[in-house]
Formats: sequence, structure tokens, C-alpha cells
Amino acid sequence: MKTGEIVLIPFPFAELTNKKVRPAVVICETKDVYQDIVVCAVSSVVPNNLTENEMLLKKDAANNLRVDSVIKINRIVTAKRNDVIAKLGNLNETDLESFREKFRNLLDS
Repeated sequence: MKTGEIVLIPFPFAELTNKKVRPAVVICETKDVYQDIVVCAVSSVVPNNLTENEMLLKKDAANNLRVDSVIKINRIVTAKRNDVIAKLGNLNETDLESFREKFRNLLDS
């Protein structure tokens, strides 16, 4: 899987007691024998004011989302490839560059 792919996975809640099936953006694939995927959460609940770690994602033909959504850049989990329910689409080129920049900023803060 490549950076910017959008997949549907069971995403764990922060307290790890439950999961919710939701879209997620692939950050990378692990470089070990497991080839797990590292992803950021995507939410259809778009706040009025985005934080510096959120990115608006308008639905389009590339991402195949049902509604405008927000990528939660700092909501990161590692998931098994087998947990992927479906591949929805990809970030378009502009969104992919913005995603990479936001992620770099997360690392620098």
C-alpha cells in the first residue's frame, strides 16, 4: 500500500476498548515481514475550525468519499493488512502534497 491511499478499516478508539469502521489514509507500509500499514483516521464530522493537525478533504472522484471529511493527522494506528475491508481511493495530487506537509509539521512540533 502506498502513501495517500484511502482504505476502510476497523479503527480503534483511544482507550482501545472498541473499534469503529472508518476510512483512513495510509501513511506507509511497515518494512518488516508483517507489512502492516500505518494510517491516519478520517472523520466525516468536520469542525468549524480545523486544528493544525487536521486537514479538510473534499469528496472527489479520486478519494471516493461519500461526504467532505477531515483527516486527523495525529490519530495514527498500525493495522494489519488483512484488516482492510476495502480500498476506497486515493488522495489527489494536491491533497497528497498537503497531507505530506501536515505530517512533516507534526514531526517537527
